[in-house]
Amino acid sequence: MNLPVKKCKQCQSILYTSKYHCTTCFSDELELTEIDGKGTIYSYTKIHAAPKQFADQAPYYVILVHLDEGLKVTGRFTGDNVQIDTPVELDEIKDRAYFFNAQNNK
Repeated sequence: MNLPVKKCKQCQSILYTSKYHCTTCFSDELELTEIDGKGTIYSYTKIHAAPKQFADQAPYYVILVHLDEGLKVTGRFTGDNVQIDTPVELDEIKDRAYFFNAQNNK
């Protein structure tokens, strides 16, 4: 699944959709686009004591993903066995949260 992002028209930097100015060259000339949702886990934590709205889902993993296109994002891992350097792929965006699966699970 592709991930919606903004791209700077001046320097081609990839940014989160919530940005209004480029964090590299400070241009406000940004365009909506999409990038491939594949990347690698570089950190994670297992949530046991979840906030009230997610309590029924605990325990679950929150992962930090370095996408192949260079952007780093936080997401949820939908599998059971998470490890650093695991290749992952964006599976779903739900309520502005990114859900990833291990690439070899598809």
